[in-house]
Amino acid sequence: MTELEELEDIVGSLENIEPFGIEPDFSSLGLEPAEVLGFQTEEELESAIKLLTIEVKSSQIILIDI
Repeated sequence: MTELEELEDIVGSLENIEPFGIEPDFSSLGLEPAEVLGFQTEEELESAIKLLTIEVKSSQIILIDI
């Protein structure tokens, strides 16, 4: 008896198993809608992401010590 046959003995035919109907959402992909993150529009979120991921040359960085 194969492992698949053993599993089918326990749970029945795998062809008869129905999904729960839970659709994947953005959070399951690691993405949240803009509203959840506190932005009003997708454009605001994209702008913030661009600012956070901008490449800066080390010579352009100025540190301020207070």
